[in-house]
This record gives sequence, structure tokens and C-alpha cells, in this order.
Amino acid sequence: GIETKLFEGVESNPSVETVEKGAKIMQDWEPDWIIGLGGGSPIDAAKAMWIFYEYPDLTFEEACVPFGLPKLRNKAHFIGIGTTSGTGTEVTAFSVITDYKTGIKWPIADFEVTPDIAIIDPELVRSMPTKLVAHTGMDALTHAVEAYTSRKANPLTDTFALSSIKKIFKYLPLVYKNGEDKNAIKF
Repeated sequence: GIETKLFEGVESNPSVETVEKGAKIMQDWEPDWIIGLGGGSPIDAAKAMWIFYEYPDLTFEEACVPFGLPKLRNKAHFIGIGTTSGTGTEVTAFSVITDYKTGIKWPIADFEVTPDIAIIDPELVRSMPTKLVAHTGMDALTHAVEAYTSRKANPLTDTFALSSIKKIFKYLPLVYKNGEDKNAIKF
């Protein structure tokens, strides 16, 4: 009994134009909840659409002031549902949108865009094609190594980072090798 509207076609490195189209649809339709479903690009785009849905007169320059966004959740809440590994955008305070006309990648960093709910369903991730498994698995490895080598690392974050690195080295080759036989690997 929940009315929904689907916005598809978000490109890799989502564009300003895509965000503007999605925000316009939201402004016309007025949703109570926004669901970003997919990998980093669709979820990042949905986060930016949410900002411009709630504040249509805001500019990208204003939205990109670090931790300077106005309060969100006046019109809608946000659910992030990740279908890939690596970016973690379904739980972060970041979004990156590309202006292809100027070559500027707009980094949005504010706790306001952290999703209210994050859903990670292993069955959605299992459906990834093998090539995407490799790409997003390497992305996850990169983030784990960055976390471990960060100047802000501490014994707790090091524990999580090292555990992630070990699991990626153990399971990523197995998942990649077994390709479409996603049931071959039990975690």
C-alpha cells in the first residue's frame, strides 16, 4: 500500500543534470521517504537529489561547504540500500557529484546526508556480475588500507581495518573465481 516512483539511469560519477532531474521529480511528487538503491553512484545521486528537493534554491557551491548544509528531514527521510561493496555511501556523510561541463567534482560532506536507515542484504550483493565483484572488492580493500594507514587511526579502527583486509584477501578471490555460482561461497 505504499505509493512509489522510480528514477533510473544514474550514470557512474553522477552528473549535476541527473541530480537536477531527480530533484525536480521529487519536488513535483513530494515523497516522505527517499530510497537510494544501488552502488555508490545511485546512492550519492539520491543524497544530492534529497538536498535539492528540500532546498531547491541552494546551489552546488553552497551544498559543498563542508558541514554547512541546512537541516534536512523537513520533507523526507533517507534509506540507503547498497548492492555493491566498497563505497559505504549507504552509511556515510558524503556524496560526490560531477559537473561534466566544468570538470568539477562537487564533494558534499555533511552529517545531514547520512542515511536514516542503511540496509545491506547479502543476496543483493551476491547478484553482482563478476567484473563488478572485482572492482568493488578492490574498492573495499583500498578503503580498508586507507583506514589502517590513516593519521587518525587508533587501535579500534586498526582492528576493523585489519579484519577487513584479511577477509577481502580470503574471500574476494573465491567469490571472483566462482563467478556466477554465488552459492559456492559460504561466509
